[in-house]
Amino acid sequence: MPTSSNLPLSRRYALVMAACTLPLVLLVAGLGLHQFHSRQASLLPYAVILAGLLVFLFVAHRMLLRAAIFQAVGGDVAEQRLARQALEASEQRYRSVVETQTEFVMRMLPNGHLTFVNEAYCRYCDMPREKLLDPAWCDLDQLAADERSRFLAHIARLTPENPVASIELKVERPNRGSTWAAWTDRGIFDDNGELVEIQSVGRDITEQKLARQALEASEQRYRSVVELQTEFVVRMSPEGHLSFVNDAYCRACRMTREQLLDPSWCELDVLPPDDRRRFVEHLGRLTPQSPNASIELFNAMPDGVSRWLAWNDHGIFDGDGRLIEVQSVGRDISDRVFAEQARLEAEKLSGEREAQFRAIAEGVPLPITISAIEGPEILFVNEPARKTLGIEVGQIGAEAVSTWESRARRDDLMRLLLRDGIVDAFEAGMTTMQGSRIDTLVSARLITRGGRPAMLAAVTDITRQREAEAEIARQRETLYQSEKLSALGSLLAGVAHELNNPLSVVIGYSSMLKEFSTDSATVGRADKIHAAAERCSRIVRTFLAMARKKPPTRGAVDINEVVVASLELAAYSLRSAGVEIRTELTELLPNIWGDRDQLHQVITNLVVNAQQALLQVPHPRRLTIVTTEEGDGVEVLVADNGPGMPETVRARAFEPFYTTKLAGEGTGVGLSVCQGIVTAHDGSIELDSTEGSGARFTIRLPSGKAETVLAPETAGKALPAPSAARILVVDDDADIASMIAEMLRRDGHDVTIADDANAALKAVRETGIDLLISDIRMPGLDGPGLYRALEQLRPGLTSRLLFVTGDTLAPEIDRFIGETGAPVIEKPLDPQTFRRLVMERLGAMETEA
Repeated sequence: MPTSSNLPLSRRYALVMAACTLPLVLLVAGLGLHQFHSRQASLLPYAVILAGLLVFLFVAHRMLLRAAIFQAVGGDVAEQRLARQALEASEQRYRSVVETQTEFVMRMLPNGHLTFVNEAYCRYCDMPREKLLDPAWCDLDQLAADERSRFLAHIARLTPENPVASIELKVERPNRGSTWAAWTDRGIFDDNGELVEIQSVGRDITEQKLARQALEASEQRYRSVVELQTEFVVRMSPEGHLSFVNDAYCRACRMTREQLLDPSWCELDVLPPDDRRRFVEHLGRLTPQSPNASIELFNAMPDGVSRWLAWNDHGIFDGDGRLIEVQSVGRDISDRVFAEQARLEAEKLSGEREAQFRAIAEGVPLPITISAIEGPEILFVNEPARKTLGIEVGQIGAEAVSTWESRARRDDLMRLLLRDGIVDAFEAGMTTMQGSRIDTLVSARLITRGGRPAMLAAVTDITRQREAEAEIARQRETLYQSEKLSALGSLLAGVAHELNNPLSVVIGYSSMLKEFSTDSATVGRADKIHAAAERCSRIVRTFLAMARKKPPTRGAVDINEVVVASLELAAYSLRSAGVEIRTELTELLPNIWGDRDQLHQVITNLVVNAQQALLQVPHPRRLTIVTTEEGDGVEVLVADNGPGMPETVRARAFEPFYTTKLAGEGTGVGLSVCQGIVTAHDGSIELDSTEGSGARFTIRLPSGKAETVLAPETAGKALPAPSAARILVVDDDADIASMIAEMLRRDGHDVTIADDANAALKAVRETGIDLLISDIRMPGLDGPGLYRALEQLRPGLTSRLLFVTGDTLAPEIDRFIGETGAPVIEKPLDPQTFRRLVMERLGAMETEA
């Protein structure tokens, strides 16, 4: 039954009031009945009793109500206190769990400000909790830019549907260097699905990361070591199927890695039946307690090559002790086996058996020798040794070791052989019977022959292998140098192009100043400016010609002009090196029919080579260039008083890739290219040099006759002076446009300037234009774009276009000029030439009209 303590408050109050009121009501009723039966007429006493009763009920009601309320309120407060204590206990348990965690626990806003961190994270950051929770602290500031970008992209992928994700982050700490932490993040979203906070649990994985990196580095080192080994490294199942082979084994088998690792390939198939049986028994003897064993096997490969291989095998077993794989390291011991066979035959057999030994030795394609340790004395040679090395039986002392390039190297081999009794792959240089040097690998065994200790040696010629390796290295260096030269040429071409516009302005205005000035001093100064600018212009054109990638073009070439241009190009380096230049250029030399740029390359290369050679001698340093007419050709002599060349260097001077310069100073292709160019021009180049007497290069080139060109009908006739024309000049360089306009206005033309192609199109729509002169390379709409726009707007005006440009290297410009046939004048502009071309263009248009 329920007690009064657990009855609802309203029921307890009603029961108390009923218990107090009912006796009083009964008392008043009894007194009233008694008075009524007693026939008393006054009711006042009862009224007083009733009033007192009501007052008593009111006071009791108030007191009981207050007690009930106090009890209810007191009960609620107690319940709240108990709830708060339970909550505090729960939070304390949660906090103790969180704070005792070794993992990091934190909460963070999306902008990087922290709202909670545990003690583990404070220790990880080496910072107090107050600083980490300070609004001025942003946890993202610890991340490098790329790591920060990764983290922001990571939290951007969190959604209410997929709120959990993991990430590894690298943090740079001033006191600890780089550290790594792995985080598992849970996004907390509001009702609108917006990320409002991130709760993260992390741990320090720096040691694991470093260990993993060290493991990867170790694996890489292991793999590189394995792949660089000359020994064979393989892994194989007991059934003979390979799971790993290194490059050395692939080369030995003359098969690709893919072929060897193919499931259809079985290593046991290359073993003869007896060797296969021996190998299976050999594997059966491997146990987890004794997993290592060695064996020598005879392999008969599918390509017909047979060899002896020595293997050191290591068995790999599973948990039940079953052999699951064999890791093997081996080497080709064919030379040793054959030599050992020869040694055994020599010891055991005589007479017929000696002949059999000789037959075996003679059948080996490698030179094999037996020499006594004492003496030394040659005791046996096979035919390859006799033909290749010129060794004969009976040679003794110095004659017996004359084939060795270095006696010290043979002594090293003997020390190893006497110590170990066996030496494989010993590298040594030897001299052949013809006197040439070869690189060899010597495999030697310490034997006894005729009761005397002797060395059995098998010699492998690896000269071609070494030459191939050296050639690969040379070609790699040549490719590197070629790429550097290509980049340098492009850079020089870019610089030359940037100089074109200002040079055009200088040349143009200095020319006009010379033409129109009446003051002789001013004319003289202008002439000097013009000459200097013209020199710069020639150098710029030379750079562009060197950098321009185009097929050789033949034409009439003045060799004296080529010499002058080459000297101008190298003038600074020659002057700074203190080289005195002497030139004797015969006038009125016949022209050469050839490629000007290629011939310029030949002369420039010889001049630069001479300048570099002259740096090795004291002053005076002289460079002499002489041109003369010899018979039906032209001869060019380039001579210096430098250190000259010894006969061994002079004999190889024109070999490709041969150089005596230090690494980085030359590629060894310059003189070879020069010889190729001169030969292609049906000429010759000779070198006369002795050590200490300088060098003289003589180039002989046949004089060429240009093909006769039929002159048009107007050839030889002076073009009539055109009347004043309306000319539109389009160039984004205001100085160039102003200079062209001024030159044309002095010739009486009406010139309009447009600073870009769109302004030019507007001018074409509004006014009549007789001739349009435009730059090709302009921002926005360029020259080709203007040409195509005019084809739509005024097709007839495209035949009245004249382009000027300082960039003829761009392939798209070459294609445009080739497709349209539009006339082009290259910058820097020569005023006289430019005005003449404009006059010819206008005259031709009037003639056509």
